[in-house]
Amino acid sequence: MRNFIKGTLTASAFVFLMQAQAANAVVVVLGNGLANDCYEAALAISKGLPAPSMTVTGSIIDVAPVKLCTLALDADTIGGRDLAGTYVNRGVINFMDKNYEAALKDFDLAVGVDDTIGEAHANRGAALVALKRWADSIKAIDKGLELGTDEMAKSYYNRAIAYEETGNVRNAYYDYMKAAELVPAWEAPKAQLLRFSVKKRT
Repeated sequence: MRNFIKGTLTASAFVFLMQAQAANAVVVVLGNGLANDCYEAALAISKGLPAPSMTVTGSIIDVAPVKLCTLALDADTIGGRDLAGTYVNRGVINFMDKNYEAALKDFDLAVGVDDTIGEAHANRGAALVALKRWADSIKAIDKGLELGTDEMAKSYYNRAIAYEETGNVRNAYYDYMKAAELVPAWEAPKAQLLRFSVKKRT
């Protein structure tokens, strides 16, 4: 049995370093309509790239990515998983713009339409971490991990933040380890693990 002692970073430095990392797990929406354009925009933004321009009847026009997703949602031509996925994708864009309340609302709407999409729960958890709602975030991320997402490492990282903030240092340590194991090239979880001292019980 091991006893884990928390690192010595100050609270302000801790918060700065521990920003939520998920909310770029987009949901694929196929086809040639606005919902697919919303997905393509969210995918680009989640990768730090500019959103692609939208083409209408042969002309290229610029539409703000969030507006593009809203147009898709207002069109009443999608339903079921694609509808939920479009809410997730708009939520990702809002999250990346640091509009965390709006992102959370979108993820809530996605879960309300289809609660079987892991990305909706995982991203909801990330938004809750950003809003410092630690206990709620853990529950949401648990559900996302249970259902599975393409960004599992980031979900473990976000849950580690929430665990550490609630004083559960042991679980935080193991979640940082899991994130580092899943994506060995990712430096963020490895940097967090350096803050922990591990001592054997005597």
